[in-house]
This record gives sequence, structure tokens and C-alpha cells, in this order.
Amino acid sequence: MSRSPSWTLAIALILLVAGCGAPSGSPSPSRAQVAASFEEYSVAFCSAWDSMFKAIGNPDTGSDSVLSKSLEDAVAAGDVATAERLAATITTELEAGRRQVAIAAGWQPAGPMMTQLDRVFVAFEAMIAAKRAAAAHDPNAVDPQAAFERAGGAEAWFAMFDAAKAMQRPAGANDAQCATVPITP
Repeated sequence: MSRSPSWTLAIALILLVAGCGAPSGSPSPSRAQVAASFEEYSVAFCSAWDSMFKAIGNPDTGSDSVLSKSLEDAVAAGDVATAERLAATITTELEAGRRQVAIAAGWQPAGPMMTQLDRVFVAFEAMIAAKRAAAAHDPNAVDPQAAFERAGGAEAWFAMFDAAKAMQRPAGANDAQCATVPITP
């Protein structure tokens, strides 16, 4: 069966759009965008955590962000449209954080820790997708915490701290916290 050029173009467009909606592997910044020093790493590290706090909240204390709390409320209320909008906003913020993680990973000593932090971001994306499915009353919806754990989030969280302990910081590196979040690079 022969397809007309318009059908071929339509199928290609559908496949392209479908591929854009799913989270991809670790974002790959260009060489010009990777951290080459501790200072550049620190900026990207803090930006990544800022995205985490905006999207999810403080995972260490279990406090929710405004976005995350609003999503919980929308899911509980059965407000599918609001839950969809908030889940998309949170996912966009998590993806922005992942781009910063990829930049920070360019500074070689931080690579192992940033690999684990990226896994944490991916696991939070899985959690948000599960919340979105629950809001839509998807019969195959998974418990959000189970989705986070299945995506390796808990393992990555602890591995990230182990990698941070092993990271060699340059002599005289500033121990100041990030400007917007209570985290130290």
C-alpha cells in the first residue's frame, strides 16, 4: 500500500510531537554551557536546587512548594484541568533544573554527584506524572511515592550525598549557601 506524501508528513509530525512530550535522558548542554570551574559549577548547582524547591519543595524536610501543594489540592479536589496545568508547570521547572544539573556536571569533580541529582529530578518527574494520572482517574495510575521509588529516586538521593562527600572541592572554595535555597555547593 502506497502512502501519499501528505500522510507521510502527518505521520512524521505525529511521531515528532509524541517524542517531544516524554522526558528524555539527561539533558546535554553544549560545550560552551558546561561548568569549567567550581564557581561556574556553584551557579548551576544553586540554579538546579532553586528549580527543585520551586517545583517540589525541600525534599530534605518534606516541605512542599506552592506548586506541589497546589497540585496535591487539585488532585484531592478532582480538579483535572488545574492538576494538568500544575503538573505541566512543575515538570517544566524540573526540566529546567535538569539542564542546570547537566551544566554543573561539566565540572569534573561534581560529575558523580550531579549524575545522582539528575536521577532525583527524573524520579520527581515520575512522581508528578503519577499525580497527573491520579487526577485524571487513570485506572492504571500508580501511587506517586511508589513511582518516585521505582524511578530510583530514594537510591539516588542517598547516593548523591555519598558522592558529595567524596567530591574534591578546590582549596579556598567558598562555603556560602546558595542565595535562594538553604543548600551549599
